[in-house]
Amino acid sequence: MTILYLLRHGETVWNVEQRMQGRADSPLTDRGRAQAARHADVLARLGGVARLLVSPSGRTRATAAILRERLAVPETFHPELMERDSGAWEGLDLDEIRARHPEEWHGREVDPYFHRPPGGENHADLEVRVGALLDALREELGRPGSDPVGIVTHGVMSRVILKCLLDLSPAEAMRVRHPNALFYRIEFPDPASRHGYFLDGAGPVAGLLRH
Repeated sequence: MTILYLLRHGETVWNVEQRMQGRADSPLTDRGRAQAARHADVLARLGGVARLLVSPSGRTRATAAILRERLAVPETFHPELMERDSGAWEGLDLDEIRARHPEEWHGREVDPYFHRPPGGENHADLEVRVGALLDALREELGRPGSDPVGIVTHGVMSRVILKCLLDLSPAEAMRVRHPNALFYRIEFPDPASRHGYFLDGAGPVAGLLRH
C-alpha cells in the first residue's frame, strides 16, 4: 500500500468573499493558516510524506510553506496543478457573475462539468492538463514500497484529480466537496475502493465528502 494525500490550500480572503479566484490570487486568512498547520500536524502523526507536489499559485505556495515548517520535506511546483482558469469571472463574487453573465451562469447550472466560463477552462480541460502528471503518479505509487506523496492544489482541480483516480463519472465528480479544512487520503494500488478524508483534524472517514 502506498498513500497519496490530496490537500486544498487554506482558506483565503476571496474564499470568504465568495469570489472566483482561478489563476488570480488572494492571501490566506488567519483561519486558512491554522487549517494548513492542522493538516501538517495530522500528516506528521500519520508518518508524513516524502515530498510535496504544489501548484505555483500564491495561496498554494503559502499553504505548502506552513506544511513544510512541520514536515521538512522537499517541494516541486507543477503548473498542471493550478486552478481552473475562470476567465472573465475571476475576481467577481457570485452575485456579480449572475448579474453580468446570466446566460453563461445558467449554462454552468445546466452542465457544470463541461461548462466553460467566458475565456476560461472547464473540468474536462483540466483532465487533459493534469493527465500526464497523474499517469506518472499512478505508475510511481503503484510500485510496492513507494513513499507517501502529498499534493497541494485547489478545489476544482482536486475534484478533477479525484474523478480521474477514482474513476468517477462527471455527475459523481460534481457532488464531491473539498473544503479548505479537509484533505483526502488515497491508497494505491486500489484507490477506487480505498480512500477517505480528514476534516478539521479528525478522521479518517471512509469515502468522499459529497453534496
